[in-house]
Amino acid sequence: MKLFERAGLLLVLFFAAIVGAEAVAAAPPAQTLSELACQFETSTRLKAGGQVEGSYIWRLWRSGREVEVYQVGSRDGEAWMLDGAGGVMFARILHPERAEVVFNAMELRILGRPADWARCASLVSKSLLEQLKRDPQSQVFQGLEVFEYSGLIGTEKWTVRWSDAEQLAVSIEVDSQTRISTTVLMERYALKDQPWERLRARGYEQIGYTELGDNDTDPRMKRIMSRMGISCSHNGCSVVCLTPSAASRK
Repeated sequence: MKLFERAGLLLVLFFAAIVGAEAVAAAPPAQTLSELACQFETSTRLKAGGQVEGSYIWRLWRSGREVEVYQVGSRDGEAWMLDGAGGVMFARILHPERAEVVFNAMELRILGRPADWARCASLVSKSLLEQLKRDPQSQVFQGLEVFEYSGLIGTEKWTVRWSDAEQLAVSIEVDSQTRISTTVLMERYALKDQPWERLRARGYEQIGYTELGDNDTDPRMKRIMSRMGISCSHNGCSVVCLTPSAASRK
């Protein structure tokens, strides 16, 4: 089981699975991002017969230094936070366990998952947009002026509607050989006016990633490790030892 795989959230399943590229660490954007709370719908349909393969609603909360996402109806959430030293931290929010497992920027690099802050905050990376052609003619989407970016990335046709004002992708379509995946902004609010409760606002216990290994005989820690697809028989594991492997798949 790969790390971060069980949450079922867009930033993992949609972008990691469809783009298929390794994450690349990127410096935080220079501009100040607007603080938003958004609801999106992501769906995938097969091109043969048009059958819907999957569809789910998910939410994003974005402040100047933090992005949280949560798939409606799931047990987990995820968050990315700027650490003040140019790095990006990650938190896996485990609702049933009332806990957040926090990975610092160095741990993410060791695990091969450095975070791109721009992609976390805007849904697409700047490097991805640079590979697409921008239509100079703007459109209006839910009261926002947006520009359409389109083109091929590998064998996939990408179409992205992008708001310069919000620095946010409001719709994304990826047309591959077998399926079409779309993500569309459904609702948008100023963060201060958002109508949904955030998991991070509940005050769950924060657990550092390496604390799992230091306490791997504790029943609660063992449950958390199991939920994250981590399996280890040592007493006091290193970061590398805690890296999920094929042996821990379930």
